[in-house]
Amino acid sequence: MNYKTFPVILEGAEADDGQALAYASGLDWSEFETDWQHQHAWHCDHIDTVNGVGVYYNFPCDYYFFTDEMED
Repeated sequence: MNYKTFPVILEGAEADDGQALAYASGLDWSEFETDWQHQHAWHCDHIDTVNGVGVYYNFPCDYYFFTDEMED
């Protein structure tokens, strides 16, 4: 599956779901460019969407990534 991702990740060893959601709500995402990235959907858990930013956890690689969920 392709995701419109931001160039920001949080290492799973340094964060949990709650911290990733807080990070997503506290950052000014308009400062970042997005890029399409392929992630295997069966490796990713959608945690939640906060203010148009999707928070996903890639469990085999143990990191959180963030997607642009705003309608163009």
